Amino acid sequence: MHTSYTVGITTGEYKALQNVMVDQNEWITNALQNRARIATEAIQNQYTTYKINKGEAITAIGSTAIIEAAYAEGVIGIAT
Repeated sequence: MHTSYTVGITTGEYKALQNVMVDQNEWITNALQNRARIATEAIQNQYTTYKINKGEAITAIGSTAIIEAAYAEGVIGIAT
């Protein structure tokens, strides 16, 4: 699965960004991917600790499966 975001900025904001960065799309993509990486690592650590503390095996394989299991088992929730 793939999710896309569209961000709107004013002409002035765009022109200002042209002064400080070469590729605005690359910058925002990198920022989102890096934040997602940090969140993924945190969830994996939380879920692993949770399962170890309960004395249960970790059967989820791969980062997406671990994230989905963490949601399903109530280890994490959607930010509100």
